Amino acid sequence: MYRRTVIWVIFVAMMVAGCTRTQKVMADVSGFPNGCDAVQAAPGSHKIVFENVFIRVLQVTLPPAGSSEPMHCHRWPGLFLGYETGGKTAHIRYHTPDGRVRDQPGRTEPVHAGVWDSGGWMAPEPMHSIEVVENPVPGPGRPPGWLRIEVKCAGK
Repeated sequence: MYRRTVIWVIFVAMMVAGCTRTQKVMADVSGFPNGCDAVQAAPGSHKIVFENVFIRVLQVTLPPAGSSEPMHCHRWPGLFLGYETGGKTAHIRYHTPDGRVRDQPGRTEPVHAGVWDSGGWMAPEPMHSIEVVENPVPGPGRPPGWLRIEVKCAGK
């Protein structure tokens, strides 16, 4: 038991030390213009739920159909997490500053009991905006939006 505890303490200490060193590297903001952070540039759709020196958890919501969120960026990599209950997903368009648009039509899935669903690991995201063409119609019990868990001390 003692040996496992010592190994665990050493592992945690190494992670904290690694994050502390990596934060200096991650402090590089080149490629991310001043004021582009999602919480600053698109506060209507990005709210801080929790933040410390290691992570930042955002609640991300969509603007109403027919509108777009302002251009913004995400400086840190992270995990996108949602509570899915089926129903119809939003039809969105992903815009980049150079005028490219990626259309993502909504999908209809059978309504089901809620399950946690990860959108997967996301690299830092340069300037972009989401336009909502059609609002989602989720199954009952789904909270609004998703969680984006940004890891401040992760490698790009």
